[in-house]
Amino acid sequence: MNQNQKTADSPLVSLVIPVYNSMPYLIETLDAIEQQGLDEHQLEVILVNDGSTDGSEKVLADYAEKHPNYRLLNQPNSGGPADPCNKGIAAVTGKYFFVVGSDDVLTENALGDLAAYAEEHDSDIVLAKMAGINGRHAPGSMFKATKPDAHLVKDRLFNSLTAIKLFRTDLVTKTGAHNPTHLRIGSDQPFTAACYLVAKKISVRADRPFVMIRKRDDGKNVTSRPRTATEYSDLLTAVVDVIIEWSEPGELRDGVLHRPVNGALRKALHPRFLDVDAHEQERIVSEMRRVIGPYFNDAVAAHLGSLDRVKARLALAGRIEELRDLIQWEKDGGKARLTHDGGGFLLDLPEELTQKIGTDALRDVKVVGATRLEDLVVESGRIGLEVTAFVRDSSSAPDEVVLRVRRRDAEESTDHPVEELRSVTIEGAPGMSFEAELDPTTMDRGVWDLYIVQRFGDDELVNRLGRNRSNLVTDERRLLMVPGGRKELGVSYFTKGYANLSLDIGYSKLARTGPRAAVAGVLETGTGSFVALVRADDPESLRITLHQEGESGADHADAAVAYLDGGLVAVSLPGGSESIRVANPHGTVVLPLAEPVAFSGEVSRPAPEPIRSTGIVQTGLRTGRDIARRLGARCPGFLQRR
Repeated sequence: MNQNQKTADSPLVSLVIPVYNSMPYLIETLDAIEQQGLDEHQLEVILVNDGSTDGSEKVLADYAEKHPNYRLLNQPNSGGPADPCNKGIAAVTGKYFFVVGSDDVLTENALGDLAAYAEEHDSDIVLAKMAGINGRHAPGSMFKATKPDAHLVKDRLFNSLTAIKLFRTDLVTKTGAHNPTHLRIGSDQPFTAACYLVAKKISVRADRPFVMIRKRDDGKNVTSRPRTATEYSDLLTAVVDVIIEWSEPGELRDGVLHRPVNGALRKALHPRFLDVDAHEQERIVSEMRRVIGPYFNDAVAAHLGSLDRVKARLALAGRIEELRDLIQWEKDGGKARLTHDGGGFLLDLPEELTQKIGTDALRDVKVVGATRLEDLVVESGRIGLEVTAFVRDSSSAPDEVVLRVRRRDAEESTDHPVEELRSVTIEGAPGMSFEAELDPTTMDRGVWDLYIVQRFGDDELVNRLGRNRSNLVTDERRLLMVPGGRKELGVSYFTKGYANLSLDIGYSKLARTGPRAAVAGVLETGTGSFVALVRADDPESLRITLHQEGESGADHADAAVAYLDGGLVAVSLPGGSESIRVANPHGTVVLPLAEPVAFSGEVSRPAPEPIRSTGIVQTGLRTGRDIARRLGARCPGFLQRR
């Protein structure tokens, strides 16, 4: 190996780029280094040429010659990405280092921005959001939000074990972390896992892409070729050994084992398992039993779906003949389905295979109930729901479905029967579609959460309602009113984070937000024509839109309005309007529409209660009477003088 040492003594960041036959992409990768917001004293660049023969070696030599902070390491081809990564990381002198592929591209000021963030928050690792080029998939589950102090499990950091991150260099000194050179796939996963587990603080930058990762047109990405069961078995061993070494038994270890179990173990037991000979199958199973067997508890098993869980249990029990038969059934087109036989759910397999494996083993399955809120109608004194419910990957429909309303932080709950129960097929599984109705006037003050209960014999599956919903159901809050709309009871809303449906009776949790507005009444001005009179504070700050029956809730059309005296707004309503959506910069409320009142005839109605003062109402009533006079119509009862 020869070295061309031209770097500063103590740079802030070291950029490591392993290179093997990366033309023509390499030039774009190297040119992006000039826009990283770091000068040559803050940034060193370590280029590791792993025996390139396509001209990459000449490009690297040229760039290293031009830049005093570049260092070029040349070596014969090692046969994989692990060795050049190790050599480059061993050579860094910066406080932090970053590894990027020779066909990937750093975005403008990526390194400067990430290093400044690490300095500000004293971060040991900063995960940098990625985006794909040419159809390359970029991981996303850990990049929901920027976080200065993220959790390995809760924030799904272990879903990203690539080394494309900003690392504090002394993590390598503490752990001896390296890329195992015997691994043909995933060699950076044990390295990243070790650094994760000793880091005191890990940050996430999700506000913009920092690295563009490329799918090469020539198909020569390391990740593009098929992998074998042996390769996945070797990866499982390497990652689990690191996790066990650097973690203690408990919730954190069980959580981070998700990645190797749901990844390498599961994939080793795919039909590719049958492509290796019987001796290698036995070796793979034996190694699984040694490496993961002592730690495969119920919490770890929960990371797997039903079929994969049964296969893992067979492997870890050494039942290799039954394991082969089950994988062969899968390879021949068998689909994992659940059934309920009165004693509980189990994997639905052909009778001969069921007898061979045994029903007890087939009951270790993952049962996932699912609900979908199809429609939500909130009117005076009534909440109407339309819902579908089913069990994913099941061949059994529920025997019974009920709506459960539970008071938060209490044991108090009530089951409500459903109506219009219909059998449906959802995602290939049998389920139920139904309607339910709630009366919020009967509920005590507090927050009430909504659940759907599916019953299969003596078994119940309970799921929160609201996160999964149709585009008919918009996410704004809806006022809960007493019949007639003269008094607020509270609000229905979708919770922060999980976005499930809850009712806050009496505003016990939520402060009242959004515009103060109420529908004073609806006037029928002609055949199929209506005008709603809306009382509001600061009416000209409002945006008023309409919801008509059958419309998608995603896009509401602006209503035609006229601003009248005394905080009153006249809103033109087409026939079929169900509600008015009233929004200001502070929030949104959905107001149900009262029954229309014709200009002809007398209707006795009590005067609506004021929002703040009787003055607004009286002014509004005077304005309403003025509208009637202008139209030459007889004044309806609720606008007459009292």
